[in-house]
Amino acid sequence: MLVWDPEGVDDRVWNGLKAHFTDEQIVELGSFVALTYGQQRVIKTWGVGHNELPGEAGAGLAPEASR
Repeated sequence: MLVWDPEGVDDRVWNGLKAHFTDEQIVELGSFVALTYGQQRVIKTWGVGHNELPGEAGAGLAPEASR
């Protein structure tokens, strides 16, 4: 709901979360969802497919581009 229907979060949702998680865990979970969703939006915007980005800084770049 954080991503697709944030206005739909009501007491039922919060109570369900609080039945399983502490407030700190809910914040951490929300932060993870926000980070992951943001990364996915950037990847989609850039049109990047699986394994198209280098795994480490400078990997896959031409030698002159990594200097």
